[in-house]
Amino acid sequence: MTTPPSEPGSGPISGPIGAAAPTPLLIVLSGPSGVGKTTLTRRLIAQGWAGHVMVTVTTRRPRPDEVDGIHYHFRTAEQFHEMLTRDELLEHAEVHGNWYGVPSTMVRERLASGQDVILTIDPQGAQTVRTKVEDAIFVFLAPESLDVLTRRVDHRGHDSPEQRALRMLNAEREMAELPKYDYLIINRDDRLDEAANQLQAILWAEHSRVFPRRPKL
Repeated sequence: MTTPPSEPGSGPISGPIGAAAPTPLLIVLSGPSGVGKTTLTRRLIAQGWAGHVMVTVTTRRPRPDEVDGIHYHFRTAEQFHEMLTRDELLEHAEVHGNWYGVPSTMVRERLASGQDVILTIDPQGAQTVRTKVEDAIFVFLAPESLDVLTRRVDHRGHDSPEQRALRMLNAEREMAELPKYDYLIINRDDRLDEAANQLQAILWAEHSRVFPRRPKL
């Protein structure tokens, strides 16, 4: 007796196609300061993405519109270095005179819950993650040009002229890190949805791999 073919979705399928749930991804979204990493992830969430953007720990003072635990975990230099002593940070770096780091326990917990996790960090921190984490996905967010990036940094008005000059000097060095990344997104002026759609497409493609990446911290 010949068994009729099953209708699509009518029963279990063996192998990777029949996996019960997609493996969560660890995405490192990196690029020079002022390129729009935070703005891009906010738009991604507004589009309905259900993953988690990891909140970074910093010793930088909060700006007037920033809230502890939402924009950053604001800590003193002493508290930050206590976290380092306890090995609580997946990566850490000094950027523009302030310390930044990613809490490793929070990353593990989110991945264990089945959520995709995005780290929005500078290229220095991305290099550390590259050496410590297997199967992370690295996405470089770039401006159309360094002139455009300079205009964006100037428009924010958060920094002194000396700080802005340092940011741009670092940006030239950070752009040179691009060949180490898996994907490139150019964040063009007034085309934020386009950049968010590109990031969504990367996530869809990675979740569609026959042999998915399995991040290990």
